[in-house]
Amino acid sequence: MKAIHLQEPEERDKVFPQKQMYMDIGTFCREETEELVEVGDYASFDSRFVRFGDNKVKAKSLDDRVGCGILLELLKETHDFDMVACFSVQEEIGLRGAKVAAWHIQPDLAISLEGTTCADIPDVPDHMQTTRQGKGPAISFMDNSSISDRGLFRRMVETAESHSIPYQIKENVAGGNDAGCIQKSRGGVPTLVVSVPCRYIHSPSSVMDLKDYSDTLRLMKEFLKGCETR
Repeated sequence: MKAIHLQEPEERDKVFPQKQMYMDIGTFCREETEELVEVGDYASFDSRFVRFGDNKVKAKSLDDRVGCGILLELLKETHDFDMVACFSVQEEIGLRGAKVAAWHIQPDLAISLEGTTCADIPDVPDHMQTTRQGKGPAISFMDNSSISDRGLFRRMVETAESHSIPYQIKENVAGGNDAGCIQKSRGGVPTLVVSVPCRYIHSPSSVMDLKDYSDTLRLMKEFLKGCETR
């Protein structure tokens, strides 16, 4: 969009509408452009995975790459019950993939694994930080789209405490995730949300603590083992 040093003072206080933004792919005319791209092509930020600092990683789309990574690890385990891992699509624009999957699978219970907002950064007051990195997986009791099943919530907390796994309760009920549509599928499904705290979420450079990731994976493995004994 127009460079900030070319903007009028009043423009700097406004959000630019999409029609005023453009992407420079280095072509000169329409014909050159149509040789390289066509309507409907995808583009994304070229943000690389980088390890840095105290056990931190930076990458794009950690919400919800972290959830997908945990699901892939959980699929390596075997259980005496049917576990379905759903890598759903279009969560951010209406929970569309999870809605179809839940209707088709008809699960007895569902746990949504995702990355969630973490604002433990300077100038953000404590009560607005939602989650904190290094404190373990965040277990939600509710958000704008769903209310966690009380029994599942208690079982997850008990699992963390009995295996000395750090955890935290998500401190803000803003936002939503796939649990919102799964919970209301058919006759209703008991749901719970377990999240990995991610700073700068929905940006090309999100940040995650690897210990939070490993603790979330460990918590889910122990929870699933507990399901086998019930």
